[in-house]
Amino acid sequence: MATAFRATSHGYRADLDAHERRLLSSLCGDVIDLLQSRTDEVAADSAEPETDEDAESTQHLRQDPVLAHFSAELAGLGGSEVLDAPRDEVLARLLPAASRDPEQAGQLRRLAEASLRESKIADLRTARMLLESSPVQLAEDQAPLFGRAINDVRLTLATRMEIRTEEDAERVHRAAVSGRVKNTETFMAEIYTFITWLQETLFTAMVEFLPEGEDDDEGDDEGTG
Repeated sequence: MATAFRATSHGYRADLDAHERRLLSSLCGDVIDLLQSRTDEVAADSAEPETDEDAESTQHLRQDPVLAHFSAELAGLGGSEVLDAPRDEVLARLLPAASRDPEQAGQLRRLAEASLRESKIADLRTARMLLESSPVQLAEDQAPLFGRAINDVRLTLATRMEIRTEEDAERVHRAAVSGRVKNTETFMAEIYTFITWLQETLFTAMVEFLPEGEDDDEGDDEGTG
């Protein structure tokens, strides 16, 4: 049975059963796949026919992953075209618009979305690595990224379950504790409730050990779900 995250002399620790760790890792993998599908979609939409001269001049970039990353980042800085928001509702929530103005949002998305995707994927991959160990032990610098990763999993489930209001969240909670025969709805509700609880215990443990006054300026920018 899972125990809450608690602070230790080496960071934060939670005891999770093997099946709980496997489930969380699998869900992290699902979100990684979704984010990578967006990467592939953007690359396909922006691809242009490459000349022989272009191929020769960029061959060394493709062979070096570091240079290839910088090449991709620099490519987003040129031109004035916009990048459309993801069509998938989950991706739209994981990669939100940075402006209410559609054109400005598209331009900002072109400049920043790739870095945001890669950052989220890196967090999720690290979370999967940390979930391989029992107990789950997080160093001080690993706790925030683990929290971000499981929050992205939680937001993914919330979006798929159409949790948009406090009433929706209460509906899911009732399904999770109803004791009814398991179906897709109650199973997802239980997973969502478990992940929400686990995330809250981690953040509570982190906040409790902040120096006094350090969290005064921290705002809660998470909405329902």
